[in-house]
Amino acid sequence: MSKQEAAPPPPAPPRPQTSAAVKPRSRRPGVALHKGESGPIFANAVRVAGMVARTLGPFCEVAVHDFSDMQHSLIHLEGSLTGRRVGAPVASMVAKALRRGGDAVEDAFAFASTTPSGLTLKSSICFLRNGRDEVVGAICLHFDLTDLERFQGVLHGLMRFENAPGRELTELFPACLSDTSDSIIETAIRKAGKHPAAMNREEKKQFVRMMDEEGAFQVKGMVQHLARAMRISIYTVYNYMRQIKEEEQGKGLGGMEE
Repeated sequence: MSKQEAAPPPPAPPRPQTSAAVKPRSRRPGVALHKGESGPIFANAVRVAGMVARTLGPFCEVAVHDFSDMQHSLIHLEGSLTGRRVGAPVASMVAKALRRGGDAVEDAFAFASTTPSGLTLKSSICFLRNGRDEVVGAICLHFDLTDLERFQGVLHGLMRFENAPGRELTELFPACLSDTSDSIIETAIRKAGKHPAAMNREEKKQFVRMMDEEGAFQVKGMVQHLARAMRISIYTVYNYMRQIKEEEQGKGLGGMEE
């Protein structure tokens, strides 16, 4: 009996053809793949754009531009403030800056811009460069300040005071009578710009006059508190008050004689 010959192995499956026309799909929708030297630059720019957009939320837009095709430079977009889409041309401001500066163009930060719909934006542009320091693209950030501007107007109205010019009105909320006296004296010291203990005789009298004009002596026990603060006797405070009253009466009589 003859020995049977071994069956030939099955043919190997055909290898898939690698055609240059077949391009791998982007891992993220709307992001074009980049080949060559600039590929990692734009890949990192897209990652940064996503990070910024997720950090700042819906009030920002981040755009990545590839200047190899200025008519369709927008290759990735996070947010939708300007109404643009992937494939849009480069903005006129960027094109003008490139014309003037070329590869030496400088980044621009925190400048004002306005959308066609009327949004007020705070914008920044950072140009992307390859290993030869050539500008190959840009990453642009826009932040919507429209609602903040409206809120600023509301805050301005709420925080506006209507004090008479040159006259400061301050409301005090003391817990006890002693707090009232101390607060009034501290306010007067701030206005005088000098502690009464360091004043000369005439300055002390003027300080008492200022306290009297502010109605301080309507508070019970104010004379005693003031004497301690000024480091003088109660009788000296009363003496200043008497002199001030006599001076005012003298002015009044002088006016009547005229």
